[in-house]
Amino acid sequence: MDKNLKIVFLDRITAGPIELKERFSKYGEYIEYDDTDADQIIERISDADVIITNRIKLRKEHFDKASKLKLVLITATGFNHIDIKSGNEKGIKTANVSDYSTNSVAQLAITYLLNALTPITEYSKEVKNNKWLDITIPEYQSYPVNDAEGKILGVVGFGNIGKRVAAIAEVLGMEVMVAKIPGRNYDENKSQNIHEKRYDLDEVLEKCDILTLHTPLTELTRDLINLERMKKMKKSAAILNLARGPVINQEDLYFALKNKIIKSAAIDVTSVEPVEKDSKLFELENLIITPHIAWKSEKSLTRLMDEVENNLKMFLEGKLEGLK
Repeated sequence: MDKNLKIVFLDRITAGPIELKERFSKYGEYIEYDDTDADQIIERISDADVIITNRIKLRKEHFDKASKLKLVLITATGFNHIDIKSGNEKGIKTANVSDYSTNSVAQLAITYLLNALTPITEYSKEVKNNKWLDITIPEYQSYPVNDAEGKILGVVGFGNIGKRVAAIAEVLGMEVMVAKIPGRNYDENKSQNIHEKRYDLDEVLEKCDILTLHTPLTELTRDLINLERMKKMKKSAAILNLARGPVINQEDLYFALKNKIIKSAAIDVTSVEPVEKDSKLFELENLIITPHIAWKSEKSLTRLMDEVENNLKMFLEGKLEGLK
């Protein structure tokens, strides 16, 4: 095992409270920074053999200044923030981790979903304002409670997470419609059972009561949910985004919520993260925002770092293919 590596974790703050120093010091010198600003990247990676990062953007200009760099370990599934092509041209391999947070992301999606149907956050707020009796009389309709049974869940992105959310929704009695992503090719000859059938996105938007997003960010999915498409949805519909912020056009989402084009939304991701301190989104009472926490359960973080270390071991053994 190579014990002469210099390993630099650029945004250690994203990994939570689990111990990492002992884990990675086995392979050489391990240095971690809570976070790294754009103007600090080159200095911190200039003599690194391995970079660990969750969300730091690495571009060609960074790789050009890192002459010893051999490997980038991403502590996440998404890799659109890394210039993979430029890295590969320099002989730098990049590895991500898939399927480490399926359960925790699905759990938050279902939490969002159930709150959209039974708005417990609003009820709790009203009770604390001494309105227990006001909000429980039959005439009070500000926060109606809806059954999941019989409702339609539209799913965009049907990988491991989308499938898990769909399975839980079906247990709750919901009908699931999986949307085609426009521009992507689908095998129409596949067996058309309920879990393989794909519907046109417009049909899903028109019929669904709740739309949940679990697709990677690509050129096909950037701004996929825009104002034009939200106008196709029911006014009583809710959108859940646990994918990437730019999958929804954020300005359009604000407009749609502000003007009651859709009823509500819950998002764990935003176009810019952290969300701007003066964001217009904060004005909206029909929007829930969480700070990109879906993947951060204790079990998910432990599983994630186990896989990151495994990617490092595979690299040292010459078995890591890396992203292309």
